[in-house]
Amino acid sequence: MKYFAYGEKMFSPQLLGVVPDAICLGVVKVMGYKIYFHNKGIDDPSGKCNIVPVKDPACEVYGVLYDIQSRDRYLLDKDQGLGYGNQEITLKVFPAKESESLSPQGIFAFTYIAHKDNVFEDLVPFSWYKALVLKGAQEHGLPAEYIHHLEQFSSTQDPNVHRANKQKRYLESMFL
Repeated sequence: MKYFAYGEKMFSPQLLGVVPDAICLGVVKVMGYKIYFHNKGIDDPSGKCNIVPVKDPACEVYGVLYDIQSRDRYLLDKDQGLGYGNQEITLKVFPAKESESLSPQGIFAFTYIAHKDNVFEDLVPFSWYKALVLKGAQEHGLPAEYIHHLEQFSSTQDPNVHRANKQKRYLESMFL
């Protein structure tokens, strides 16, 4: 099964922590969508990534295409809150650059988006969450302009100091 990751699951350790057998197939993009951080988190009240269709087909959201085994799908569904604020959609994704393994005509992949009742325009991500998204974008070499776009989103400090410190230690441990 092909899975399009555009948020914190772009960062390989985040996805492999949920689906250890996932295989990265490369950087892809979906056209006619915009990314926001307005999806209310399941475990905390901060903004998580969400993509929204727009009328402008020139708008693009970049992400990472993973291949996951059907038997592991339930793990990702649970982690992404399928049915609890999030829903699944299928999109046509295209390689971000010429690729020997991905068709230039695009392929279909599933992803998760926020249910409309879980979208709150005033949300911002916690700093550690935004850092996970950026680490994934950098890890996979998403276009510099797109990474810059992600960096422009506001973030805030997590008021739960224990959770914030745990996330900070996790990120630091990835780069020692």
